[in-house]
Amino acid sequence: MAVVQISKIQVRRGQKNSNSGIPQLSSAEFAWAVDSQELFIGNGSVLEGAPYVGNTKVLTEHDNILELASSYQFASDDTAITLSVSRSLQSKEDETVSVADFGAVGDGSTDCVAAFETAFTELFRNANENYKKELLIPNGEYLFTTDLAVPSGVILKGETQLGAVLNIGGNNIRLITSQGLELGDFNSTNRPQNMRWSNFTIKRTTGTLTLSGLAESRFESLRFLGEYNLGNAVDFNSAPAAVFWQNTGIGTRAHNIVFDGCVFEQNAVSAKCLQSDAFDTAVRFQDCKFFVNDTAIYIDGVTAQGNRWQINDCEFEEVANQAFRSTAGRGTLIQRSKFKAVGTGTSLSTSPNDYVVYFGEKIGNVLVDCTSDRQQAAGTLPTVTSGTAAFSEVYNASGVSFVDKNYAAVPLSDSFAPLAAFSAQNKFTVINYCLKLGEHTRYGTATIVIGDDLSPESHGSDVSITDSFAYSPNTLTSPGGSTMTNFEFSVAKSSNTVLDDSTAAVIDTVMLTYKNPLATGIAGSISYDVAYGV
Repeated sequence: MAVVQISKIQVRRGQKNSNSGIPQLSSAEFAWAVDSQELFIGNGSVLEGAPYVGNTKVLTEHDNILELASSYQFASDDTAITLSVSRSLQSKEDETVSVADFGAVGDGSTDCVAAFETAFTELFRNANENYKKELLIPNGEYLFTTDLAVPSGVILKGETQLGAVLNIGGNNIRLITSQGLELGDFNSTNRPQNMRWSNFTIKRTTGTLTLSGLAESRFESLRFLGEYNLGNAVDFNSAPAAVFWQNTGIGTRAHNIVFDGCVFEQNAVSAKCLQSDAFDTAVRFQDCKFFVNDTAIYIDGVTAQGNRWQINDCEFEEVANQAFRSTAGRGTLIQRSKFKAVGTGTSLSTSPNDYVVYFGEKIGNVLVDCTSDRQQAAGTLPTVTSGTAAFSEVYNASGVSFVDKNYAAVPLSDSFAPLAAFSAQNKFTVINYCLKLGEHTRYGTATIVIGDDLSPESHGSDVSITDSFAYSPNTLTSPGGSTMTNFEFSVAKSSNTVLDDSTAAVIDTVMLTYKNPLATGIAGSISYDVAYGV
């Protein structure tokens, strides 16, 4: 049998990080650093043609290419930028971090709870502040099969609001401290705060974003998408809300929370707060949209609770019951907001059956400079009936003002004819109007006052009206005084009444009527805005 000799080829080896490190290698000589697992080859001499004397490192699977890439320079090929500096590609790439970097897969079927929580832990529970970065959510649907725990300080941003979807189903998103403490262990100095979430969708069935204990946080351009449809049976006291928090102590109250530009769509209840003591909370909804809700915002509070809440520039449309409802609390301000088909169940605004806004206490609760389609649709001719305006837009407010210019035709009439209807629940109603009769114009303020007779048989029958006005003449020679001065308003309680299910009380309608005599009057029109309060 022939003997085969096998030769073993070895290269120079040693430890890179001991003694003097890698020596100068001969031309084309290999050396292996066993401790750092790096491979080097000698350059050779300059006389041989080498550009310089030294060693060249050979890349292997153990090398981090990003660390070795140090030639990145911002706008390096643009002569308009001359002062940018070279840096490693690794440092450039580490400026942004994605949930995908921790294993999250947005395919709609892979459970992403562990990947998201790992990302939260690695970044926001890390003692190194350099890693507390904005965490990006690429477009895709991320499935959560159990509750998701989010620690204090998390900054989340989706690629696009509609494209980045967190599908929580019936699971909750709950908050913890940076040390991992749960709600029961929160205190005034150790609780979740400084959250900044933006630009993604939370898709839900009965799952809730639970903000109990949170402070100093902001949610921007989020979309809360549920499965509610108008007409679904809902108990707003027990229905799980898209956003929920409970305040049990002033030290851990949800405070200084802002929802900016968020969309609450198809939720039985969009935001709910339960409070057990009379301390202040500050929450603001601004530029938000509530579409297809049973109840948009609900506070189950206590008497004299300080609701330092603001609802600014928001839109509410197709809300079966209330846009805002509180059982108690003082100091809520709703301003420059729009209400369309609110408090009408599945019907149109021509047939309201509930209030748009319901305040449990009237002290300090106001709605100003808002718009609503209800007065024009249900309280102004030709569609008005004596019972449709019994439910005013706002119940129990200290003051209400709308900027809508409602309008109606004014024919000739020798007897008082109906013009508009208002709820008798408001102690005063102020109507700023512009009356056009032919070429004549009359500007005025009509004030309706309901008396203090609270007997069941009166139902606010002691109602009166005052009218202060000025008018312009047609020409210098024909002032048209009789046309303007012979037009007059009157008010009376309607005999039609409806039952308020919330208070089990009968409420009445006040009918505003007018007389425009044939002998002196001219057909025309009237436009007006409305303010009122209790």
